[in-house]
Amino acid sequence: MLRELLEQGSVIDIVATFLALALIAASVLSIFFIIWGGITFILSAGNEEKIKKAVHTIRYAIIGLVVTFVAFFAVSFVANLLDIPFELNFSTIMDLMRELFQAMQ
Repeated sequence: MLRELLEQGSVIDIVATFLALALIAASVLSIFFIIWGGITFILSAGNEEKIKKAVHTIRYAIIGLVVTFVAFFAVSFVANLLDIPFELNFSTIMDLMRELFQAMQ
C-alpha cells in the first residue's frame, strides 16, 4: 500500500497517509508514556517526588494525545471547508496499521 501510494498516489493522498502515520505514532507513544507513568507511580513506594513525576508523565501523555486528535480533526475540517478531497477515515488508519504490523513480522 505504501509503495503503491508513493509511486502512483497524488500529493493529497500522500499527505493524508503521512498524517495517519503521525496519528498512529502519537497514539502509540502516548499509550507507552501512560503505561510508563503508571509503572513509575506503582514503583514510587510513597516517594512524593516520584509520584509527582509519574502523575506529570501521565497527564502530559493524555494532553499530547488529545492535542494530536484535535489537530487531526482540525486538518480534516479545514480540508472539508476548502473542498480538498481529503479522505482519511478509521478504516484507512486500521488498514495502514495492519500493513505496518505485517511488515514488522
